[in-house]
Amino acid sequence: MELKEINCLYGSEQQKSILFVYGSWYVCEGSVNVNQCSDSTLLIDGVDIEELEDIDCFTAQEGIKSLEELEKFIDEE
Repeated sequence: MELKEINCLYGSEQQKSILFVYGSWYVCEGSVNVNQCSDSTLLIDGVDIEELEDIDCFTAQEGIKSLEELEKFIDEE
């Protein structure tokens, strides 16, 4: 699966963040909310994640702070 780091927006105030992407899975840097997007082609630089349609999600015990942590988390689930 593709592993990448992109810029994103989230929340009603359009906060900027880094988005870690592993295939169709994604998480904002430091978040515990790991989501799976219905269409991974939408996970592009500058995406507003509030507009994405999620088909699955997990809650990590600690905030995900790197691409490697996201990859490990998904592979272990």
